[in-house]
Amino acid sequence: MSWPEIATRFHDFAARHPDFQHMAAIVDSVLACDGASRLAGLTSMHDLVVAARPIPDEPPVEVVIVRSPSSGRVGPGGVLIEHRSTSGRDDVITRPSEEAIPLFWRFMIEKFGVAPVR
Repeated sequence: MSWPEIATRFHDFAARHPDFQHMAAIVDSVLACDGASRLAGLTSMHDLVVAARPIPDEPPVEVVIVRSPSSGRVGPGGVLIEHRSTSGRDDVITRPSEEAIPLFWRFMIEKFGVAPVR
């Protein structure tokens, strides 16, 4: 799935459900900060799954998952970001949704070495 397709999907969700606004904002920041060329993304139901490019040919693939408000893992007004590592040393952090973009980029920098380019 391309980042513009992911953006359209989350903007559609956010238009119907304001609790998804931070999900659309994260995708917008990927597009605005040259992340699309360095990160691969897809949606799993309403969650955002991100991996560093290039994607390995063989599993396992290290991913960061941004859980949506409908995931059952985080309520309205919150964001849960989870790192699924190949070593089994996973990280999970929950914060207010206002912190979603900085928290997302913190994970991209720490886990994948991908910083936003402004």
